Amino acid sequence: MLRNLILGLLLAVALFFTIGFVLPDKVHVQRTERIQAPPSQIFAAVNGFRQFDRWSPWAHKDPQMKVRISGPPLGVGAHYEWSGNKEVGSGSQEIVASTPYSQVKTRLMFAGFDRPSMATFDLDQNGEVTRVTWSLDVPLGSNPIAHYFGLLMDRQVGPDYERGLTELRGMTESGSKVDFAALQAQLVDVQPQTYAYVSGSTATDPAAIAKALAAAYAKVGAFMSASGLKQAAQPIAITRRWDPKANVYEFDAGIPVDKADATAPDMVKGKPGEVKIGHTYAGTALKAEHRGAYQDMGKTYALIDAYKTAYALQDNGLSWEQYVSDPGKTPQAQLLTDIYVPVK
Repeated sequence: MLRNLILGLLLAVALFFTIGFVLPDKVHVQRTERIQAPPSQIFAAVNGFRQFDRWSPWAHKDPQMKVRISGPPLGVGAHYEWSGNKEVGSGSQEIVASTPYSQVKTRLMFAGFDRPSMATFDLDQNGEVTRVTWSLDVPLGSNPIAHYFGLLMDRQVGPDYERGLTELRGMTESGSKVDFAALQAQLVDVQPQTYAYVSGSTATDPAAIAKALAAAYAKVGAFMSASGLKQAAQPIAITRRWDPKANVYEFDAGIPVDKADATAPDMVKGKPGEVKIGHTYAGTALKAEHRGAYQDMGKTYALIDAYKTAYALQDNGLSWEQYVSDPGKTPQAQLLTDIYVPVK
């Protein structure tokens, strides 16, 4: 009987491992939610980690969880590390692929596991509803015991994904519905430029702005000619104050020059209308394209504001416009203006 018992146990163990070896060596978990919000707003929530803890199902499980966010604020390279209680564990995740406004892929590393897992968000718009699918792919390797644990993965992770998608739906449906998908925008690292400029003030209507900027650029151009300076880039206009209610637009209108050590020895500091020499902003900025007439630029700024809010970007300086197209040679519908907004 003892021999039979031992043989039976050996047979059971052998059968256990044999079955384990033939079980799937990877796991796929998937949940889907329908959200009444534009894909651009939902995409912003999953294409970075600044908003992650607002809808993450694990943030609620451990309010004391330690989090470290690094890398760019959005897109590929955005990095998130966490360390919490037994329910949330510890690990890191990093966005490795991002396709506006349809898919985001994140590589996950869980503490104690040497193989990365992949989490994917797929967005599919159908009218006013966006179908969001959140999936997880976990490689289990050749360990037969891990294959058995894989059978429980959907039951363990699935409810968390359902809860997270529900929170994501609540956050996006209660927030802004502005669809900024048409905005051509990207984060850029701006290098400083030396420029000659004139400070001015005018009314906020397009005709008054065009007249004031033209006069400022003419004065800067005359100064550059007299000083032997050449234009190094397209003209810019830095917004110092924009107040439609008070009908006031204050600006610095300037032209980048080819000499980093250029000076304006005859300028009177602080006196309006005098040409000054300065340096443009250096650092991270949101660069957006505006195509069309200048008087329609307000629509582009509205999309920029929606974009910043969705990605939790904060202003970090004065915004400016760079007039890529020459308005004297380019039809209004084809004018290209680059808008830069310093952010952090």
